[in-house]
Amino acid sequence: MLKLNNTCTAHPNVTMLLEKKVYARRKERKISQDHLADKTGLTRNCIQQMECHEHLPKLLTLLKIMAALEFDRDEFSIFMLELWDAYLQDLQLQEEQIEALTLVSP
Repeated sequence: MLKLNNTCTAHPNVTMLLEKKVYARRKERKISQDHLADKTGLTRNCIQQMECHEHLPKLLTLLKIMAALEFDRDEFSIFMLELWDAYLQDLQLQEEQIEALTLVSP
């Protein structure tokens, strides 16, 4: 469920990766937001905000979630590499947007 003017605007690649790998995993395993919150020590509201792309999780929060969703070492390694690539793509996109704005400005 994408919303405008939130993290998916500034970080579309990271947001889509989280949607594809982490949030989808919770749904595949039929784990409720409440249950995941209990397993991670987070609030259900925190899980909901991440899934609605209202904010990006901190690294330690993401690690808690991945542990609770039982990512194995290989899945974790692949995900972290994909996350790094998505982050770099978002940085490039942000730089291009800034450059386009400076070209338009008088």
